[in-house]
Amino acid sequence: MLPTGWPPGTRAATRRSQRCAHFRVLDAAHDHYVRTYAEMGRPLGALPPVGEVHGGFLRLLAARPGECLAALSAGQRPSRPHRYDSHPPTAEPIALIEKLPAEKPADTSAEGPPALTLLRDPARLFTALEARTLPHEAAQLRRLSWDDLVMARAVLDAEGWSRPLRLAVARALRSEARGAGETAPAGQGTPGEKEHAESPGLEEVLDAFDRGLLWMAVADRLPKPPQAARLVGQSARNFIRPKVFDGLAGMIHLRLAEAGHAAPDMAWSGHPGLALPEEWEKAMDDALDAAVADTPDTAPLRALLAGRASSAKPPAPSVGKTVPGT
Repeated sequence: MLPTGWPPGTRAATRRSQRCAHFRVLDAAHDHYVRTYAEMGRPLGALPPVGEVHGGFLRLLAARPGECLAALSAGQRPSRPHRYDSHPPTAEPIALIEKLPAEKPADTSAEGPPALTLLRDPARLFTALEARTLPHEAAQLRRLSWDDLVMARAVLDAEGWSRPLRLAVARALRSEARGAGETAPAGQGTPGEKEHAESPGLEEVLDAFDRGLLWMAVADRLPKPPQAARLVGQSARNFIRPKVFDGLAGMIHLRLAEAGHAAPDMAWSGHPGLALPEEWEKAMDDALDAAVADTPDTAPLRALLAGRASSAKPPAPSVGKTVPGT
């Protein structure tokens, strides 16, 4: 509430400012939706269900209270209009709309956003909108349900997180074998194909850590920018530790997904990913921290892998899940 005695028009100007801020919040929320949800299947060559490329935005809005939406636009300044932009600033059309004669109060009995009550068939409109806005190549892409899209993307991400660690361990093991005078088995194919075929499993990676190879051999074989290559000692370990953590987490996600112990979690109010069994949700991060410590301790992780959580069913999707790199 503005105090009495303010200059005429101040209240109206304040209301317009608040409405403009609301549009900025929606704009930031839509950008987040497109990046995180609508384009989730881009690396997979897949799209959300028909009508959901645009229609899914309503699900995000319904799942997040105003303060959560506002957080998406925190720290963002209004974009400066392009010098050749033919669209007027948002404040101008809002001011013109406010000058229109007052109408009867809107009917708020219908479910969903009031603006959609103006449409006879919103679902049909969102489907038609895809045909008008998506590129022609999109017609060739497969359509997946939201759950299938989340699971496929989670597996793809987990493979990407784990690949550098698996390759580094494979190279460290080959170097160790050559140092011990062992003969590596002959293989066919390109070096990349042979490395993929020889990629170690999760238990082999943990065995290598237990033998002291993580900081003596594996860490030096992980990719890093040139400036980080000059780091030594604790600084070098602290730089590479998150990459090892993410690599192990990716391998665990793959193991649990293959075993049917991970469920897709759309998390419209959070971040899409995998929901893991309760015991893994509670103990996984601590077990990973122990495995990538200066003196690696793989026992907590091996205890989880031994089957203490194998009988647990994946929980109902929730916002609590492990997302490497966050």
